[in-house]
Amino acid sequence: MVKEGGTRMVFWRRADNRQKHQDQAYQYLIENEELLHTYGLMIDFVALTDQRVIFVEKSWVSKRSEVVSIPYSKIEEIALLKDRRMSISNPVRISTRSKDHQLNLIKGNDSVGFYRQLSRQIMKSGR
Repeated sequence: MVKEGGTRMVFWRRADNRQKHQDQAYQYLIENEELLHTYGLMIDFVALTDQRVIFVEKSWVSKRSEVVSIPYSKIEEIALLKDRRMSISNPVRISTRSKDHQLNLIKGNDSVGFYRQLSRQIMKSGR
């Protein structure tokens, strides 16, 4: 897509509201919890802290949203889903005993970096 004047309009930017996501994530932190990183999702964000992963699940079709918090010790499995076709997101699946969560990281985000950071935090938790 090209705006007037010939500059290219980016659908999602790499930094992608990072400050906004950090500000939102801070409201969910508990005492002495440290925010490590935030990543943009297709609809909202995911945050990694020193104790858990926090993300907001929103619906494309309704205004309903849900804040999900998973302690690293409760994560059974994570998967970085690879797809060779053209796509606008990099899905990461987080599995717990009760549910699988698919996080659709925006294509410009470092999905491998997210996967590695999440893996490190899970290993630190003793899983």
